[in-house]
Amino acid sequence: MDNCVVFMLDEDKDFLKLYSSLLNRKGCQVFATDNLFLLLKYARTAIPSWVFIDEKFAQGNVEELINILDKNIPSNFTRYTIMNHQKDHLPYPQNKTADYIYKPQALEKMMQLAENCCIMQ
Repeated sequence: MDNCVVFMLDEDKDFLKLYSSLLNRKGCQVFATDNLFLLLKYARTAIPSWVFIDEKFAQGNVEELINILDKNIPSNFTRYTIMNHQKDHLPYPQNKTADYIYKPQALEKMMQLAENCCIMQ
């Protein structure tokens, strides 16, 4: 990937600020928000490579949220990670491009993403 765009959807402003600044320093373009409608608006043109979503936004309907995002993001290559608050959460059904990660471990996954697609060589 030549250009790595990461979107984050979370109500925790401190989390968004910290993680987006870390990814920016690694060369990623980041859009971090607590507003689903803004995310959908910008995703149409920025086309994210990855979307990290706090589980609170799904409100128990992860599949529905992923379907909404899929319909509004013009890419078949966007990946989704749901950041949950429980370590032993059941995984999302395998037929979708979504992963679950325990939220405190999200930084490690984001840094791996930065290493793989954001850092300019």
